[in-house]
Amino acid sequence: MTITVDGTFENGQLKLKQPVALAEGTPVQVTITYEHNAARDPLGAIIGACESGRTDGAQNHDQYLYGKRS
Repeated sequence: MTITVDGTFENGQLKLKQPVALAEGTPVQVTITYEHNAARDPLGAIIGACESGRTDGAQNHDQYLYGKRS
């Protein structure tokens, strides 16, 4: 069963915006997907700027940085 609940992270704890009906001690698996706030990120204006370009950066790292072929 999957339940999706919005929440916030405050003082080291996840705070859910809605109650979740689970029995005490029910094992759960939590996947966290956070919303990126570009206004608070100093690099927010350039995030995603290079999405349509080279896709082999890891493979050809040295070539792009130093002009060498590995």
